[in-house]
Amino acid sequence: MSFPWYIEGMGRIRGRTLAVLGFLALAVTALLIWHRPLLSLFADRTTVQEFVTRFGYWAPLATILLHVAQVLLAPIPGQVIDAVNGYLFGAVWGTVYSLVGVIIGSSLAMALARRFGRPWAERLIKRETLERLDGYSQQKGALFFFLVFLFPFLPDDVACFLAGLTLLPLLELVVLAAIGRLPGIVAANFVGANAAALTRTQVTFFITGVMAIALVFWRYQEKIEMAMLKITAWFTDLVRSS
Repeated sequence: MSFPWYIEGMGRIRGRTLAVLGFLALAVTALLIWHRPLLSLFADRTTVQEFVTRFGYWAPLATILLHVAQVLLAPIPGQVIDAVNGYLFGAVWGTVYSLVGVIIGSSLAMALARRFGRPWAERLIKRETLERLDGYSQQKGALFFFLVFLFPFLPDDVACFLAGLTLLPLLELVVLAAIGRLPGIVAANFVGANAAALTRTQVTFFITGVMAIALVFWRYQEKIEMAMLKITAWFTDLVRSS
């Protein structure tokens, strides 16, 4: 019985891999064909910002709500939204809007998980992903959650749901999430704010590098996360013992 299950599982993995590779191929092809009009459109940052400001308060509200949805549903990486915010609103205001969205999204994830319990959280997050963090979170406490929010390549959105299932005060957890995520938000917004200053060659290398990192992380996500979790747990013990 296990052999057919293994074949089916491998088929799903290969299917997802082919789907991601196909999407990346389409994205690269689109960039090669339409790179000139796209670059000419977004290279003029002032024109883009003037277009966005026509929407008034709706533009910041839209990006805040997008960040909230990203925390709750994780359709796209939050760093992408942060970089776009930096490009559209500048490093300072982009950081403010990103941080507001993250705080609201994290608060909702924690509060809903605490209100409706683990079965509800497992409807949005894979059980295996939650279990990957369970053992560490139960033993390490608030400091562990802060480091998960701070360090890269860790499931910080999942940590919000798991944090809500603990007995730790929600206000403390929200503050830890905001402070821990702030450096990454600032860095991504800074990159987005200065994207217009890059040359076409630099943009090409940057996009290629980001896509390569994203593909490697997607392919080996579980192994990378497990390695980072072990490092985070070790660092937590080190801080406690000092």
